[in-house]
Amino acid sequence: MTRQELYAIKEKKIKCLKYQYCYYDDYNYKILKNICYETKFSVHNNTYNDCIMMLDTETSKSKRNKTYVDSKGRLKYEPVDNYVVAWTLSIRAVSHNICTLYGRKPTELVDCLNRILDIFQGEETYIYVHNLSYDWWFIRKFLFEAWHLPTYQLNTKSHYPVLIEFENGVKLKDSLILAQRSLDKWALDLNVEHKKAVGFWDYDLIRNQDTPLTSEELKYIECDTLAGVECIDATCQTLKCNISTIPLTSTGIIRRDIIRLAKKNKQRDLFLRLVPTFDQQDTLECIYHGGYTHAHFDVIGWLMEDVEAYDFASSYPFVMLSEKYPMEKFTPCPDADVDYITKKADEYAFIFKLQCFDIEFDDKFVMPTLQTSKCFKIVDGVQDSGRLLSASYCEIYLNEIDLKIIKEHYHLTLTNSIVSECEFAYKDYLPRWLTDYIFERFKAKTELKGVEGKERLYNIEKTKINGVYGCHVQKPLQPEIREDYEFSDFYKEKKPLEELKEDYEKYVNSRNHVLPYQWGVWVTSYAFYNLFQLGKCCKDWIYSDTDSCYGSGWNQKKLKAYNDNCIDKLEANGYGGVEHNGKVYYLGVAELDGKYDKFITLGAKKYATSKDDKVKITVAGVPKKTGAKCLNDDILNFKHGLIFDGKTTGKLTHMYISKEEIYIDDNGNECGDSVDLFPCDYLLSETILEDVDFDYINTEEITITEVE
Repeated sequence: MTRQELYAIKEKKIKCLKYQYCYYDDYNYKILKNICYETKFSVHNNTYNDCIMMLDTETSKSKRNKTYVDSKGRLKYEPVDNYVVAWTLSIRAVSHNICTLYGRKPTELVDCLNRILDIFQGEETYIYVHNLSYDWWFIRKFLFEAWHLPTYQLNTKSHYPVLIEFENGVKLKDSLILAQRSLDKWALDLNVEHKKAVGFWDYDLIRNQDTPLTSEELKYIECDTLAGVECIDATCQTLKCNISTIPLTSTGIIRRDIIRLAKKNKQRDLFLRLVPTFDQQDTLECIYHGGYTHAHFDVIGWLMEDVEAYDFASSYPFVMLSEKYPMEKFTPCPDADVDYITKKADEYAFIFKLQCFDIEFDDKFVMPTLQTSKCFKIVDGVQDSGRLLSASYCEIYLNEIDLKIIKEHYHLTLTNSIVSECEFAYKDYLPRWLTDYIFERFKAKTELKGVEGKERLYNIEKTKINGVYGCHVQKPLQPEIREDYEFSDFYKEKKPLEELKEDYEKYVNSRNHVLPYQWGVWVTSYAFYNLFQLGKCCKDWIYSDTDSCYGSGWNQKKLKAYNDNCIDKLEANGYGGVEHNGKVYYLGVAELDGKYDKFITLGAKKYATSKDDKVKITVAGVPKKTGAKCLNDDILNFKHGLIFDGKTTGKLTHMYISKEEIYIDDNGNECGDSVDLFPCDYLLSETILEDVDFDYINTEEITITEVE
């Protein structure tokens, strides 16, 4: 019998199986012999068990947190030990739910996994966890005791593993970094059969591992992992991949497409012609910046009326289609100055160090642009929320696009500036295969939006178009973040310069690297430039946030001229609009995003709006919907000293608690390391002379906000 015939027989048997939800010790594990194992086409050609598995834990506090009020009036909580009180493991194969097994103790989980591994015939077993960083901390010591320490662990930051591998072939993978959304929203977006049973579990209730579970609680823990395996399966089907080839992250979804198309179009040859030297790469990383977020200094804390917000449509994809980028290796450009660079900016790309003397922001503008965190040296500097207003001396690395705005906004001349370390390269449009791919994603996303039955495809296309830019700014060298299992700590591995240079050469020589980093640097610079052109279309520009402008007195003629110019730029490169439901959509155009009766800002990522007496807020770190409740429907309460209390907002902070060894508490609970989640109060303050890291503030990091 051939392997294909055997697979067909087992597939038929699996589809005939009746789904079971039961206590793990009551399950007949021999059923899992019907799970096929396949060969990975990789260096080692290992076999893997062809099924989708998801694990989840539910935890409880050992007792109530004691509270106290700090000197600023914020409620603080003393952390307490937590432990697992229930866990579930769902298994799905050939688009059929096989079982969901549950237990109460971590040792029962290990026992269940070992029984499954004894039945499986493949060498590798993939198990997903939605928000692995949370569950991992509770079960790690129990896994160490049974399976020894991991052979490999990939962390994106401290306490945030996304892949953990053990010698027995188990690979724990984080599904949150793939989905980029909560499990509840993921299940709704993909419209899978099972959804999270929201509200069926009381997180405030203190339980023990022998506390009886109600039917609602059992339903809750079942749906968590059952929805998860269905979401993973739906993603695999949409991407036409399997459990061994599904990307690890959302960026990986698009990276696979990019690599395939790049190889087909001989992009590797162009990459090798453009790839920066080790030193040039360092300079480019100094030039790179995130989106522009700022509030007009003179209006901070003031109540503004009749404010309108205009927002770009797909700002980053637009500039990738409409603008020109470095298309040759950077070479030295001696004797350049600020006038020469801005004069040649349309034809050539420049990277350089700018040294400024007695520089001052022109007060006829309202949005200073020089970012203090990007300056290598500042003498006698005066700043506004992380942006430089004046200095007797400053030093920063720039490209020609950023210089155009800075030169316009600051008193910058040949007599008070020096350009050094300057290099240049000819500019042209990005390769056609890449721009066509971006436009196809925009077209598909536009045409699929709101179409019933196409939710999965829409979400994948949305992920792809949003991820193209991210593929360009993956740093070639990032320090590895390692977990010290003995001391329950994380650290960044430091390497000597020569070793870093060797690693960079390995990066250059890897055939899977096809996009030069500098293209991503220019994307953010062009978007930065466009934001300031949009800001000129209103009389009073009061707030900016990456791809949107809030202001009053909008000049519709200027706005139309700006949008017409966007369309002209697209058409100059052979791209037009996308018609859907009788309307034509264009990349890059600015559209009305909202009209507000009242508006107040206290600085970057801190503002409130009111329309028809309905108040909304945007404050970094505070949930929007629940945070607005703290204003009691009055926008005037959005002011310095307001406390967004954690009980109202649902905002949680976390404390990692490490133990030397596994122990049994007074109630008979098996305990190890744990995470204590408790409400977090946020004190609202005005941002006036605060040094803000804008590359960080516009990065949406995944953090623990709830127990899934």
